[in-house]
Amino acid sequence: MYFFDFWSRMKERGALLRRANQLRLNPSQLNLLLGNSEVRPLLQDERMVSLLPPVGMEVFRCFTAVSKEVVQQRHEAEVKERKAWKHQKASEKNLPKPAAHLETGKSLPFIYGVPPPQLLNTPLEDLDPFYQSRKTFVVLSKGNIINRFSADSSCYLLSPFNPTFILLAILSFGVLRFNFPVVKYVYMAIFMFEALVKVVARGFCVGRFTFLRDSWNWLDIIIISTLLVSQFVDLGKFAVLMTISLLLKIFTCSQGLKKTVEALVQSVKRLDCVIILTVFCLSILAIIGLQFFMGTLKNKCVIWSMNTNTTEFDFHNHTTSPENYYYIPGHPDPLVCGNQSNTERCPDGFNCVKAGSNPNFGYTSYDSFFWSLMSLFRLMMHDFWEGLMQLTLRAAGKSYLIVFLLVFFPGCFFLLSLILAVVVMTRAEQEEAQGAEAIQREEEFGRIVEVLKRREEEQASSRAETPEQQDSLQKKKSAAGIRATKQEHVKEAEEHHRPLCCTCTDAFLKGDCCGCWRWLKQQFHTFITNPFFDLVIIICIIVSTIFTAMEHYPMMEEFSETLVIAHLVFHGIFAAEMIIKLVAMGLHGYFQVRWHIFDFILVIISLVQLGLADVEGLSLLRIFLPFRVFRLARWWPMLHMFLKIVWASVGNLTLVLFITVFMFSVAGVQLFQSDYKANVCRPSYDCQLPRWHMEDFFHTFILVFRVLCGQCLESLWDCMEVSNDGVCVTFFMIVLIVGKLLILHLFLNLLFINDQLVDSEDKTTNTLQSTMKQTRTWILKSIWTLWGKNYADQDHKGDTKKDNKEEYLALSSVSSDQLTLDDNHTNMAAWEAPVAVAEIEFRTPENAQQKETQHCDVIQKLKDETHLEPEDCCCNRCYICCPFLEIDTSQGTGRVWSNFRRACLCIVQHKFFEGFIVFIILLSCAALVFEDIYLEHRPVLQRVLKMADLVFTFVFLVEMLLKWVAFGFKKYLTSFWCWLDFLILDVTLFSLMGNMLGYTSRPLRALRTLRVPSRFKGMRVVLKVLAVTLPSMFSVLLVILVIWLFFSMIGVNLFAGKFSYCYNETSEELFSFYVVKNKSECFSLMDLNFSEVNWKTWTFNFDNVGMSFLSLLIMGTSSSWMDIMYAAVDSRQVEDQPRYEINMYMYLYFICFIIIGCFFTLNLFIRVIIDTIHQQRHKIVNFALVSRLYFGGKHVFMTDQQQKYLRTIKKRFSEKLNNTVPRPQNCCLAWLFDLVTGLYFEIFMVVVIFFNMVVLMVETDDQSVEKSHVLNWIYLILVAIFLVEFILKIIALRQHYFRNGLHIVDFVVLTLSIIGLFLADILEKYFCSPSLFSVMRLGRLFALCGAFHHIRFARRIWMLIMGFVMSLPALFNIGLLFFLIVYTFSIIGMFNFAYVKNEMMIDDMFNFKTFGNSIISMTMITTSSGWAGLLSPIMNMPPDCDLRLPDPGNCANPTVRIVFFSSYILLFCLLVIHLFIVVILELFNTASPEDAEMLSDDHLQMFYETWRKFDPSGSQVILYSELADFCDGLQDPLRIPKPNTIKLTHLNLPLFPGDQISCLDVLRTITTQVFGESGGVDKAKLDEIFRINSQVSCEQVSFISSTQCAADLIQEHVRDGDTEGTLVQVVGGASQ
Repeated sequence: MYFFDFWSRMKERGALLRRANQLRLNPSQLNLLLGNSEVRPLLQDERMVSLLPPVGMEVFRCFTAVSKEVVQQRHEAEVKERKAWKHQKASEKNLPKPAAHLETGKSLPFIYGVPPPQLLNTPLEDLDPFYQSRKTFVVLSKGNIINRFSADSSCYLLSPFNPTFILLAILSFGVLRFNFPVVKYVYMAIFMFEALVKVVARGFCVGRFTFLRDSWNWLDIIIISTLLVSQFVDLGKFAVLMTISLLLKIFTCSQGLKKTVEALVQSVKRLDCVIILTVFCLSILAIIGLQFFMGTLKNKCVIWSMNTNTTEFDFHNHTTSPENYYYIPGHPDPLVCGNQSNTERCPDGFNCVKAGSNPNFGYTSYDSFFWSLMSLFRLMMHDFWEGLMQLTLRAAGKSYLIVFLLVFFPGCFFLLSLILAVVVMTRAEQEEAQGAEAIQREEEFGRIVEVLKRREEEQASSRAETPEQQDSLQKKKSAAGIRATKQEHVKEAEEHHRPLCCTCTDAFLKGDCCGCWRWLKQQFHTFITNPFFDLVIIICIIVSTIFTAMEHYPMMEEFSETLVIAHLVFHGIFAAEMIIKLVAMGLHGYFQVRWHIFDFILVIISLVQLGLADVEGLSLLRIFLPFRVFRLARWWPMLHMFLKIVWASVGNLTLVLFITVFMFSVAGVQLFQSDYKANVCRPSYDCQLPRWHMEDFFHTFILVFRVLCGQCLESLWDCMEVSNDGVCVTFFMIVLIVGKLLILHLFLNLLFINDQLVDSEDKTTNTLQSTMKQTRTWILKSIWTLWGKNYADQDHKGDTKKDNKEEYLALSSVSSDQLTLDDNHTNMAAWEAPVAVAEIEFRTPENAQQKETQHCDVIQKLKDETHLEPEDCCCNRCYICCPFLEIDTSQGTGRVWSNFRRACLCIVQHKFFEGFIVFIILLSCAALVFEDIYLEHRPVLQRVLKMADLVFTFVFLVEMLLKWVAFGFKKYLTSFWCWLDFLILDVTLFSLMGNMLGYTSRPLRALRTLRVPSRFKGMRVVLKVLAVTLPSMFSVLLVILVIWLFFSMIGVNLFAGKFSYCYNETSEELFSFYVVKNKSECFSLMDLNFSEVNWKTWTFNFDNVGMSFLSLLIMGTSSSWMDIMYAAVDSRQVEDQPRYEINMYMYLYFICFIIIGCFFTLNLFIRVIIDTIHQQRHKIVNFALVSRLYFGGKHVFMTDQQQKYLRTIKKRFSEKLNNTVPRPQNCCLAWLFDLVTGLYFEIFMVVVIFFNMVVLMVETDDQSVEKSHVLNWIYLILVAIFLVEFILKIIALRQHYFRNGLHIVDFVVLTLSIIGLFLADILEKYFCSPSLFSVMRLGRLFALCGAFHHIRFARRIWMLIMGFVMSLPALFNIGLLFFLIVYTFSIIGMFNFAYVKNEMMIDDMFNFKTFGNSIISMTMITTSSGWAGLLSPIMNMPPDCDLRLPDPGNCANPTVRIVFFSSYILLFCLLVIHLFIVVILELFNTASPEDAEMLSDDHLQMFYETWRKFDPSGSQVILYSELADFCDGLQDPLRIPKPNTIKLTHLNLPLFPGDQISCLDVLRTITTQVFGESGGVDKAKLDEIFRINSQVSCEQVSFISSTQCAADLIQEHVRDGDTEGTLVQVVGGASQ
């Protein structure tokens, strides 16, 4: 199953599911199906009909004592049959199986009709034949839901026919729901009674449908047992099991909730392989982290004492005393340092010593395997991972950034992408299974209805055989017509004699009171249906939104009055609109439209807000003003889709998520409430509860929401400080994993939502585009009418011109490897630079004749380009305007000029020239690295760089001139990349001129890196895909901007002017609310000459819409969103000093933004990206089918060479690798060869490798000397074992040993391990432990999974690994662009922000002063984590930064800083989304090992090349006599070797006139024979290839059958007298 095939069937599948749920038989058809004995034989093959009882027997039969006796007899007979069939496995397959349509919990199928109401909640005989002999009965509850019970005596006490039992059976599936108890004993009694009801009704455990057989009933057992035990024993934290079980019982309230939870559990079961693979890979990464960084985070700057030489000095106490450590102001942990040259240096007077505990209460470290695993899990979940990297690089050195970039980041991405892909695949399989079941039901329903209709027609025709019967039928029809007429007259009379009050009410609601009112209603209706009216309303909504967005703090009084007047005007306009529509449509018609109800509510709220504007507390009604922007969704399809997605989220899955969050919140309070109260002083020095705690329900709910957002680490540390470590880790991991899986399933549920639900709009809903078109038409029509002319003629002329234009655009050309941008036929040939290889242009004509002409043009162009003839320099219009430009190239100067151009063309197309230019580009980019702030102190380097700039500029200028001459201006200026090179060169020349004149132009040099993508095809492919998605992304981004504008305006209304505070510069703390209450008191302190007092505003605030957008961007993408939330929660009133959590419920505003503004918008964004890629892939495939030169294009992120390489790798891994190493002839060597190549030997070595990994895991930083000695001896033994293995294999395999890549890895690791035995101290000091290299041996495990492909578990793991491997070329292309962006932005940051003063995340190590520090800083924010900490210091304005410093100063440009970080974050979010999409696509496209071999593009290419030898003219047909040679000329697996005459006759190929056969028929037949019906290529695509190019008439087609061929052969040989041999040959061949 391919992902895009699944995606394209999404809309069809949704419609199919709706149709399948609405299948119903009418009463006559149902009676015919149940009561006609002649219909049943016609439907004996239908599964549903086979479930029906025999004709004449009641469908629904009450379960009585007689029924029980019959069931008992059937059961005894079945037991005897099973004993007889005990040793006959084949017979057991014929036993009946449970019907899927009659499972417990499902609705009654349509073939049973609607059961009588009196049979509901009544025991009935089982409808499923499978259970009719298994002592069960069913009860139909409300909604015709099937409930199945055991027919045995419940608890061996009550019979099923006891009235008490029947009552209890009804109660057991009835609703028994209770709220939280007030009295514990009453609560316990209620649940014991409920469990007793179920046990008595169903039985306890004996039987299929008893109490304990239902897993949901185990919740009752847990609840009752914990309640009973708690009466005698204090359960402590274990009492939370009762709470969780109680809340889980909420899922049993609804059948839909139960099914949703069960589906989620089933999907989690499918994650077993990826979970094991994740744990395994995380363990490997943890071992790597353990070996690299064990103990490094304990390095601290300790003050150097002057008494170190005295005997009384205690070094241990001195280094472990926290008061001797160096602390950065505002940080609770001491500064982590290192003793290497590129680590964090200690200030003067301090030495870097390994002492004390690790940072973050000792929970951040690599000192043991567990803590290293927790650190890597933190890195994988992106939970404050930038803090972990900062600490690691400070202690170990900046060079260890390579470990993060090459090991940790790719490994974590590998795991996350696999988890995401498997969840997506599981969800897709569930959707496909539902669709397949719906298709089966619909097809079966169609067959049943067809048979019933045919039977009804036969009965009707048999009744109307005689004229008398026909007359009687006519009389009956006339009588029915008379009765219908009478009924109509009766209805009219009833309406005429209705009460006066009802008539008046109806007339009032519909607006039909009197003639004048109806006339006014008609005039208003004409007015509101005018498209100009909609346009005016749209403009008013937009202008009103703009005025609302113009509010800011502080505002001038005149500006504020202007806004008030504007709001009054718009209130009046929208109120007038509402009144006009009420008059035009009436109350009844107005409120039938949901948009009108929304408008009505907004108008009423605005009027109430105007009337009560001065009332305190009602000013919050102003926050409803921004809701007007959602009215645009009526005319804006994309916004309408977004609102539909939000509305569609309200369902069972969302309810399950909410209940789960509620459950975790209650459990958190019960587990940790007492611990936070008792141990509050542990995580806080001032004994104040942290902001994120679980002391009450609301804070616990907010904390759980934060954990679901991926920010759980700091709260986990606090919890581990106040409570038990194991309980805290378990609780947080369960919340994180379960919550993330639920959110992911909800996200996929919305992503795979039915397209009809998303795209459906009311019939009266017009788009903005159509409204504008209608308005334009109406205006033009009015103008033409005023001029006395007919607008229809003008409109017809315009349409004619438009059609001509479309016809002209249809013939526009695009490049062969380019992507069509949109449906407007945008020419993308400019995206391909005319470098090294000349381009081939293809056209996309509209009909077959044009396509044939196109094919000829392509071939001719290929022939022409082999001669390397330069094209015309200028376009045709230039030659017409300037005839002197056209010269004769056959003689004289023109010939010299032509030869010169040809020479230039040879030069620029030579691979060495292109390689030289690539080298110069890379060299020029590398030169930018040295232009840091220290360049001024390096005069020699400065002169070298200046000369290099001149050389680079000269080389690029020469390149441009050569390309001008070689390609001409026409071709050069039609390439996007040539234009880019031209502009960059111009900028370089202008910057050189500016430098000569004394102007600074350093930032412009960063544009050099933009030359790189044009020379790397992989990056070009990714950029083309991004360019393709740009139009769709712009429309989505516009919707996202509107949504964020809505939240920004609400934020301005709520928090404008409230993010200010009075600050003490000396202590670097805020003044307490009790000391300074507002701005005036703060300024009073400043007037009293308190120089340390300052009134500040938070850097990220909501004072205006612009700052609100930036704050929301940080909220949506950065881990620093908590700081903004803290400021909002502490805010009071405008210009008041903040108070701790005084406005606590403002958390809800940010929760709503994260859900709606981030979660739903991301869903819409990804949906549009996938849609665009799907459409583009479809265009590429269709284009490839048209061109006939390329079949494939399945992956838009790879180049052609990468796709060929990928197909080679896939083919190699799909084939069963044979042992190519020859077995030695010597008996001893042969025995040794069999030993080392045996499976058991490989398993033994893998076990040894695992033991080696365990030895590495048990190492700790503070291990004893004895433990170190033991581990060293074990390591020596393991090295000896691996050395013995190497000796045995090198003897047995000889020189073939080094043919295997895993053997080479083993040899390298063994060599390093042996060297490490002698140089261990040196390696550990400067690199890492040599034992770390043993991790590389784990590659054998993955190879072992491939060897055990017959095992399902190993096969699935192998498929996951291979899917990721197949995505590596595409990931490499995106990764190259990724690195280029990081490199470019690092250079730009170094040029613009090098002098920003140290503050927050910018310090001596993480800054923009040098390229190394800059690239570390940019890498740190690649996942958009913590980038606000870098932006905040750069956002400083005077007096926080100093403009008086020499140029450039430490104040950055406001526009540059925001654009820099925003564009960087958005680009990386976009690239990360594409990275995950690539892996998901490849895992979908990777065929599972159980699938058959598929027809590949290589097979097709081989087939076409062989066919071309027999059909050089391209007619697509060959003679039948050539078929044998053709099939023998093919390669495996399509080859049919000679003698193949008999085999070819069995193909039954269609024969065209002239004994010709078609290429398509041969290909389809051979692929079907070799690969089967499901293994070949899509027949529709093959038909598309050959249908448009077929030159053979489809008339008079005959078939070559094996019988006819055999007869012809016999007759031919009979004439020659060789009858017997011929018969033997023919019969033998036929038998084959």
